Parts: sequence; structure tokens; C-alpha cells
Amino acid sequence: MSRVYSINDNVEPIDMSLIDLVMLCREFGVGEIDKVKKIYRSSYINLFKTHYKPARLSVVSLHIYMLSVNRVSRLNEYCNFMGCRRASVKKLLNKLETVYKVNDIYTVEDCKALLRNIELKVEYEKVESLIELLSAKIEINTSVLAACIYNAGNLSLRKIAQVFHISRQTVLNYNKKIEEII
Repeated sequence: MSRVYSINDNVEPIDMSLIDLVMLCREFGVGEIDKVKKIYRSSYINLFKTHYKPARLSVVSLHIYMLSVNRVSRLNEYCNFMGCRRASVKKLLNKLETVYKVNDIYTVEDCKALLRNIELKVEYEKVESLIELLSAKIEINTSVLAACIYNAGNLSLRKIAQVFHISRQTVLNYNKKIEEII
């Protein structure tokens, strides 16, 4: 018996040069593919097209987009999915540091925006007050933010580690550092 394939007419045609980027965005549920494409097509990323493969440039573009819209970026998972080495992606991100926000060090306002995008059942006032207290003493990164939520809330360690895509041991280690500072 022969198979009959149905084709959805509402699907937009995909540019073959952007196939890696579209595949990566759809795999990780990023709905704003056009905005990620805009970053990918920017002149700063185009400078590196001769030296890096499209898979690495796609990972870099998605990472920059996720950080720019205050969402948690899963750089390790992006690299694993596309078959890129994390070191080469980080090297490229360091070259783009003067143009884009590529590191995960947050200000107090960025932390508040990131907390609004994360759907957790925590008391945000406690977490925000802890972040404001710590911001004067240390730099706030993703691990410190996860430890703040663990310290101020009553969520499980596993749940927080899954949301921030870090290990449970990392959350515990940073929680100890926070307790020492407080």
C-alpha cells in the first residue's frame, strides 16, 4: 500500500542557509525565529561566516537572543544538539562580547526581568530582596540566582536545577556561598 503525505500549506519556506538555525529554534521551542534570524544575519555574525560553520553560528545566535530577552539559555544543550564544541562557541561569544550581551552576569533589573519570565511558584519579594542584598557584594550569575531562589523559596532542589539547566550540586555549592556572605 502506498503512503499519502499531507503537506501543510501554512508553513513558510525555509532558506537553506538557515536550516541549522530553524532546526535548533524549533527543537528548543523558540517561537520568535525571525528575531533569531535577524541576529544571525547581522553584520557582526557575518564577519565570522568564513571561519565558523553555520551550526556554531546558529548556537551563538540563539544564545544571544535568549539572553537579550531575559530567558535562561541552555548553551550546553544547544551545543550537544548541533554537535559543536562548547569551547569553540565560547571563543566566538568572547569575540562578540563588545557588541552583544553574551555573559550570564546580571544586574538587579535583569534579575527581576528574568524572574518574571521564569514560571515558578515562589515569593518574588523575598528573592528580589536577597538579590539586592547580594548584588552589592558579588556578581549575580545564573547559578547565584538559582541559589537565591532555593534559599528564599520552598521549591525542591531538582526543580530549580531543571529550570536553570544546571546541576543540583551547583545550586547547593552556591547556596553555601550565599549563606556565608549573608
